[in-house]
Amino acid sequence: MAVDPADAIPERVFGNCCEELADAIEGGEMEDTELEPLITVGDDGILYFSVFLALVDGSEPGTVDHPLFFCPFCGTPTQDKQQVMAKLNALADDDRGALN
Repeated sequence: MAVDPADAIPERVFGNCCEELADAIEGGEMEDTELEPLITVGDDGILYFSVFLALVDGSEPGTVDHPLFFCPFCGTPTQDKQQVMAKLNALADDDRGALN
């Protein structure tokens, strides 16, 4: 039986490569602010970083996020691009199915 690549993303703890990434994920010294960390683990288990702040008319500002494939501090690979893209595609397919 073939394993769906979208399910093949291993459970992992991000930030094991260096203290800087661990601090960035936890929010570091941002605990007293209302700002969200720029590097976060999504509900889907994928590590993301905020690319920019989007301002949309009539709504609260939000961030545009992108999967983080390498640690920006030490260069260590954080997650496999093919597995992440398969997971995102599977989630998009699930969302489209829910709309029908």
